[in-house]
Amino acid sequence: MRALRDRLTYANVTATLALFIALGGSSYAALKISGSEIKAHTITAKNIKRNSLGRRQIKESSLSAVPRAHNAARLAGFPAERFLVHCPQGTIPVSDVCVETQARPPAPYHSAALECEATDSKSAPGRRLPTHEELMTALNHQEIALAPGGELTSDVYPSGSTPGEVEVLYITNEVGNVALTTDNDAGAKAYRCVADPLN
Repeated sequence: MRALRDRLTYANVTATLALFIALGGSSYAALKISGSEIKAHTITAKNIKRNSLGRRQIKESSLSAVPRAHNAARLAGFPAERFLVHCPQGTIPVSDVCVETQARPPAPYHSAALECEATDSKSAPGRRLPTHEELMTALNHQEIALAPGGELTSDVYPSGSTPGEVEVLYITNEVGNVALTTDNDAGAKAYRCVADPLN
C-alpha cells in the first residue's frame, strides 16, 4: 500500500480525473445530440446503419434514376409506345381480334379459309375466318353490317347427309340466328376475315 501511495502524485491524480471526466462527458454528449445539432452533409453513408432509412425519411421523387436502369422505360431498346396493339389496314379492333370492316363476296368455306390465310401472310401470320362468338361480337359494332344472305364462321360440323364432308355454321341475321351450309359452290356465303392484333 505504501508503494501505491508513493506513486500517487498530484499530476497522476489530475490526469486520471481528467480522463474520467472526458470519457463521461463524451458519453453524455453522444446520448444528448439531436438532429438539429448536426451540420448538413457531415454524415456519410458509412455512418448510417444499413437499411435504417426508408420511405418516410427519403423523398423518393428527389431521387434520380439508377445509372444501370437508364433503359428501364424501354423494352429491347424500344419505347413502350412501339408495343401498343394495332390492327392491320381495313380492320378494326373488336374484343381481342381485328375484324375486317367489309364483307368479302360469297365463297365456299374452304376457299374462304384459304383466302383469309393468304391475306398479309408475307408480313404477318395471315388471317382466318371468325368464330361464331367473334362474328357475333363484331356485328354489334357500328362500322360492321352483316352481308345479305349471312356470313360464314370458322365453326364446322360433320355433314349429316354426306359422310366425310362438313357443314359450316353461318350467321343469318343481325340478331345472331344461325344455319348450316355445305362446303361447296351451292353453299357459298359472304365472309370476312379476322387477324390477331399486331405490335
